Amino acid sequence: MTQSEFEAIALQLRKKVRATIVRMLSSADAADDAASDVMLRLWALHDQLNDDSHAFKLALVIARNVSIDMARRQKRSYALFADAEKGVGQPAGRWASPSENMELEEEERWLVQRMKKLPPRELQVLRMRQMEMRSNEEIARLLGIGEASVCVMLSAARKKLFNDIKRRNRQ
Repeated sequence: MTQSEFEAIALQLRKKVRATIVRMLSSADAADDAASDVMLRLWALHDQLNDDSHAFKLALVIARNVSIDMARRQKRSYALFADAEKGVGQPAGRWASPSENMELEEEERWLVQRMKKLPPRELQVLRMRQMEMRSNEEIARLLGIGEASVCVMLSAARKKLFNDIKRRNRQ
């Protein structure tokens, strides 16, 4: 499939992919992220696609797999957060106090706000690397940029967050 053929069906394809993901994840924000991911993956394979029908079928399979991966990651994140609430490193059986839970939640909200202030491309690279556990090579391929650019954006995002954390801890 040529680039122009892919571009001609891309909008319809993205709508179908997003609708499929919304049904699986029940989250519009997650569906938008996942649909973008699916479209990037499909674009990487566009030259191997035979026709529109093949593209739609493959997109739905990729969407299903991406949705499953995202659901698994969410469960893993919840498990990690639950470990934090239990107090990792604390004596067995000791649960975090309500004030400790509030503090953890406030710190998480603060970090999310700082991440939202990152430039969109840096945030996208940071999420792909830290949350999706993708390699720099894979991120570069999916975004159509060089590996060096991925390293620079990742380093810049981490440095900004690290400096924000240092400033916060000094206060």
